[in-house]
Amino acid sequence: MDGVNGRVMCCGRSVVSMMADEFRAIFTDGGALLLVVFAMMIYTVIYSIAYGREVVDNVVIAVVDDDDTPSSRTFVSGLMAGPNTKVGYEVESLREAEQLFYQRDVYGVVYIPNGYERAIVGGEQADVVLMLDGSHLLIYRQVLQQAVAEILTTGALVEAQRLVASGGDAVSIGAIVEPIKLDTHILYNPSLGYGSFVMPSIMIVIIQQTIIIGLAMVGVRRRRDRLCMVHVTIVDAARSVISKVLVYCIIYGVNLFIILGVVWPIFGFPYAGNTLDVVVLLWLYMVATSGLGLAVSHLFVRREAPLMLLLWSSVPILLLAGVSYPKEAFPEWMSLVGRLFPSSSAVNAYVSVGTMGASLADVTFDMLILGLLAVVYVSLAIVVERRELSRRAVG
Repeated sequence: MDGVNGRVMCCGRSVVSMMADEFRAIFTDGGALLLVVFAMMIYTVIYSIAYGREVVDNVVIAVVDDDDTPSSRTFVSGLMAGPNTKVGYEVESLREAEQLFYQRDVYGVVYIPNGYERAIVGGEQADVVLMLDGSHLLIYRQVLQQAVAEILTTGALVEAQRLVASGGDAVSIGAIVEPIKLDTHILYNPSLGYGSFVMPSIMIVIIQQTIIIGLAMVGVRRRRDRLCMVHVTIVDAARSVISKVLVYCIIYGVNLFIILGVVWPIFGFPYAGNTLDVVVLLWLYMVATSGLGLAVSHLFVRREAPLMLLLWSSVPILLLAGVSYPKEAFPEWMSLVGRLFPSSSAVNAYVSVGTMGASLADVTFDMLILGLLAVVYVSLAIVVERRELSRRAVG
């Protein structure tokens, strides 16, 4: 085979045939198959199971009732009946309750001092002491929320009883006890669940991480092969990059169809997006991410190296995407660094479009950033691909 014929056979191939080669490279490589095809589904299901309960309930607490009166026992009964807390221990002393707390047998202590009922009956302010664990924010919130709810309920009941004793009518009593009627409607996350809050963002970051690592692993294996090309044009490189991008868009498109169509409904995570808007957004995101993955895949010479990248970069990328901490609280320079990763813009856009039901017009800025990143990273991937193909052709 001469050089020209070799170039025609290798460089003149269609995008479809190159896509077939990429599919073959993925499905014949165990590591790449696990990362690209199965990892996203596995991660999503595991996280969904972990966060499936949405909220923490029946948090075990200890109660110290030094008053031991009908009023204090009513208060304790309210803590027992609430969905957030479970009175696991009723102890005699605060010291014993503190020991249970420090041993992690309970996650909160409610102390009702002596004189609680006497203060209420006498028209004075009664005290209730709470000891809570601030290191577990979700547990802290649940115990505090239940305790405050019982305190407010008790206060309203006491005030109503006083007004009845003074001869007030039901209408005036209701207006005084509840001067402002609170009518709440929880938007976007009706259960106030942590899973509904965090899972959309985690899914977006998983897409980016697994695409980049999978592309790098396949790339390292591919670079061991020699080519029969004698000259590589920019069109050849572009055709190669486009074929790879399409392959990963197809694979992840199927994964996302299963996740959003099957996994999300099973676990009850909210989804309010227009399907076409979500498809356009995620397609643009996968193009940008695939371009970034192709561009950086040439930096690795060993198959283990991309996995190390996954280990140290996942947490910073989650942070920069605003998953664990609001992006608005970041320093300006850190927000700008985060914008270099497609996940940062995609998380904000997908939460708005997929969870809140916004349109693409409402996330124009994030879409423009994703489009710019797609152009830059795909173009960079083409340049790097041409250089790599030329090097291998003459190597």
